[in-house]
Amino acid sequence: MDHQEKQNRIEYLVRFLNQCCDEYYNQNNPSISDAEYDRLFDELEALEKQTGIRFPDSPTQRPGYEVMSELKKVRHTIPLLSLAKTKDVKDIYDMAQQSDGYLGLKLDGLTVKIIYENGKIREASTRGDGSVGEDITHNARFFQHLPQYIPLQEQVVVSGEAFIDIANFERINEDIENDEDKYSTPRNLASGSVRQLDSKICSRRRVRFMPFNVLGGMDDLVLKSEKLKQLWSFGFEQLPIAFVTKADTEDSITEKIHKLKNIATKNDLPIDGIVFTYDNIEFSKQQGKTSHHFKDGIAYKFGDPHFETTLKSIDWNISRTGQLTPIAEFEAVAIDNTNVEKASLHNMTFIENLKLEPGDQILVSKRNMIIPHVEKNLSVKTDDYQLQYPKNCPVCSAQTIVKETEKSGKLVKVLYCENPNCPGKNIKKFTHFVSKPAMNIEGLSEQTLSKFIALGWLHDLADIFKLADHKNDILQMDGFGEKSYANLIASIDRAKTVSVSSFLVALNIPLIGKNAAALLESAFHSDMHALINAIDADFDFNAIDGFGDMMDAELHSWFENPDNRKELEMLLRIVSFRQPETQQVNENGMFYQKTVVITGTFERFTRDELTALLKSKGAKVTGSVSKKTDYVLCGENAGSKLTKANALGVAVIREQELDLDA
Repeated sequence: MDHQEKQNRIEYLVRFLNQCCDEYYNQNNPSISDAEYDRLFDELEALEKQTGIRFPDSPTQRPGYEVMSELKKVRHTIPLLSLAKTKDVKDIYDMAQQSDGYLGLKLDGLTVKIIYENGKIREASTRGDGSVGEDITHNARFFQHLPQYIPLQEQVVVSGEAFIDIANFERINEDIENDEDKYSTPRNLASGSVRQLDSKICSRRRVRFMPFNVLGGMDDLVLKSEKLKQLWSFGFEQLPIAFVTKADTEDSITEKIHKLKNIATKNDLPIDGIVFTYDNIEFSKQQGKTSHHFKDGIAYKFGDPHFETTLKSIDWNISRTGQLTPIAEFEAVAIDNTNVEKASLHNMTFIENLKLEPGDQILVSKRNMIIPHVEKNLSVKTDDYQLQYPKNCPVCSAQTIVKETEKSGKLVKVLYCENPNCPGKNIKKFTHFVSKPAMNIEGLSEQTLSKFIALGWLHDLADIFKLADHKNDILQMDGFGEKSYANLIASIDRAKTVSVSSFLVALNIPLIGKNAAALLESAFHSDMHALINAIDADFDFNAIDGFGDMMDAELHSWFENPDNRKELEMLLRIVSFRQPETQQVNENGMFYQKTVVITGTFERFTRDELTALLKSKGAKVTGSVSKKTDYVLCGENAGSKLTKANALGVAVIREQELDLDA
């Protein structure tokens, strides 16, 4: 191949491999095998070395994570103003009679401005108050569908929406144990993600970017839609739009809005309306602006449709703080192609304002097409309404207490259980205890644990090991049969013999995670009782390499707590501790006394498994690449560590080349 052919091949491989990464990591639908991906990746890497051509969006050049101390302020030379709003399609019709335009989704995220210079991202910033925003360049490099390079040398200023799709929003919320810690809307989650100081957090949230305007550059194009199409050709995500002309009627505009809304629903896109804007850029400029909004467009806001149903019951869920949150359970209604049968009632004041009682006819909606909400009570019977709330905690039966708290400038009544030993508050403690890094007890999801707590079977952690006493009752529960019950009990029995490090992790001692627990296990030769004796003798854990003052203080503090000590003693009557297997290290092995860095994701191993395997070979596993690094073990989606290894000439071993018998 000549130089031009090699460049063309590089451009193709960058586009194709980025597409494959998107299919693998975002769509969970890979189109090629891992082996084929590795072959093409290696070909791209070789061509880049031969030619010196490396595009910024090449998978071999993925940016490293960056942590900022603060977000710098950015002044917008072109103000990022809002739009006027309407709920009447006639307002769009009237505007369209002046000039042709198009409808586009009003995504419910955070408006972001991207400045490109010489083809590269120079700056990314939030809208802020329209005049001053915040610099989020370190996070924008990880937005999905935001090209890191465009083939234009002029300055191009793009505005668009950074958002998190509904499926990803629900996935993130599912991983959060406590209801009160869950995010209320995709917009809130996107806003917080975009403004993170640590770009790794933003990257994990899978923030997407969709452009809706070009504020500067591409001056040879006279229509907004032409500029958008140009962006789409560069790899930006395509904003669904529908053109509107003077020939359109109110009915045809309504139909186009309905089709766009269906597209959003089908593709899990969070929207709170539809935007109409004039297409001709010069005509748009002539419309002028106010201090609040430009006059060349308008936002059509949805009115959430209401559905009538019957309130069956009001249930109360307890959080880790002891707050009892009321939940409405009603006859299921189909909203946006999903069955909705529960909605939060927030607090006692909300219920009292609606005068809700079981049996009432109510109106419910999905606000912003996402959050179920009780809108109205159609069956208010009396003016002397009195809320019937639980006087005793539904979990521990302790007396409840009503408190007033301020929310959005108003006082609201909230119900609490103040029993410090209420098992309902401790669900997080139970879920952590049974998790894989801790006791690794399979078959005890948070939902199952919550049921067992509600039935009064779990008060202390040690009660988990007594669940066999409830065999007949468990077998009658949904989701359990003879086999699943047997698997659960077998997993509990296996957990009765545990390593000291896993047991310490299970105790959930602040600052004592897997690494610190492993240090303690090694220092005290897997003898839990020796460790406890050392704590009681006020041992200074700073003597252990890797321990600091705060870790030492937290360890002593936890063991000095009488409640913790009581629970520990109950567990020590049940569990026994296994000794780590001793294995003769091959001093002639390739990893013996070598410094190894692990980066990327692996098909055959977890990172923890690889770390343990390498240590068993006598290797020292570290977290950063330096001249002292002997090998970088590289999996998929490797980042800055691989780049640095190549720059320093450190040997790189890919997963398919790894021979752990060596």
